[in-house]
Amino acid sequence: MQSEAAPGLRVEIADPLRSGALPQASLLLRGYGPLVRWAPAAWGPLFAAFSRPAAGAVLERFLLSGLRTAMVRRALHTRPRVVVNLHPLLGPGALAAAGAVGAPLITVVTDLTLVHPGWLSPKGIPLLTPSEEATSSCLRQGVPPGLVETTGLPLDPELERSHSRAALRQGLGLDPQLPCLLVSGGAEGAGGVERVLLEVEASALPCQVALLCGRNRRLLRWATGRNWRMPVHAFSFLEDPGPLILSADIYLGKAGPTAIGEASAAGMGMILTSALRGQERANLDWAVRRGLALEAVRNGEVARILPALLEAGGAPLARLRLAARREMPAGAAARAARRILELGLITPR
Repeated sequence: MQSEAAPGLRVEIADPLRSGALPQASLLLRGYGPLVRWAPAAWGPLFAAFSRPAAGAVLERFLLSGLRTAMVRRALHTRPRVVVNLHPLLGPGALAAAGAVGAPLITVVTDLTLVHPGWLSPKGIPLLTPSEEATSSCLRQGVPPGLVETTGLPLDPELERSHSRAALRQGLGLDPQLPCLLVSGGAEGAGGVERVLLEVEASALPCQVALLCGRNRRLLRWATGRNWRMPVHAFSFLEDPGPLILSADIYLGKAGPTAIGEASAAGMGMILTSALRGQERANLDWAVRRGLALEAVRNGEVARILPALLEAGGAPLARLRLAARREMPAGAAARAARRILELGLITPR
């Protein structure tokens, strides 16, 4: 699809994992959702296994080789001036696409702290990272300092603009005066959000919940089929969850990099309730250590922690928001875009 850009620039976004993958790769991709919903403990060993060079080579050769042809074909059709890679599995294909049209390749890393080695293939490509921790992770893996730069996690700039939560709630059919909790398990609706909702209900606090179920239809049916003691508004997968994110006071959910970044940009406090082993666990540890979030991965912790944020006069929540602004400064999308233009030797007209 095409995206709005400055005059004289055209941005085209493509997802070769959906349009160009071989059947076996498509099966692998379709298996991600069920895996993280039903067997999340298996993700850690897979993350570790595919961090090894030999396993990564097997993945590229037998599962993702069809992507290279699709990406080259796309590049020859669109003739880009610069190719930007945003996925740890697409580096070799993106390099082939860039080479086919003589364009530079730049990788924008979205792992928030622990960078998977897949992002660093092929070698010698400039990297833009979302945090100093991610930059350090790249350097520890042998990336030359001159090839890696911290620009922040690119997010929708609308999330960083001032807004009225009450007005947004009213427009979404939520109670404009009642504190709103955004509960999410990411795009796949994973992370045991049922436990989170039941603990919020047990706390008997005056609040409402906006539940993002993602692609998890079973979760949507479960949430809409219960009689809750609090208002629960359940939503299936949303292409643009921005208005809901901006309307909420506190985020409860998985420690995905985008979720942490969006909650920070929107000025929410965060209670991280689950994390896949690997990069998400590293995200959670970093966010708690830096004061952006509280951890509640064990049973009963949500019910224990939540009252302190909603009933303590706002001071604990204000501290989380202040830390988020410090650690996730605004303007990352613009900084990354400027650097892409500079690295790609493009001067916007």
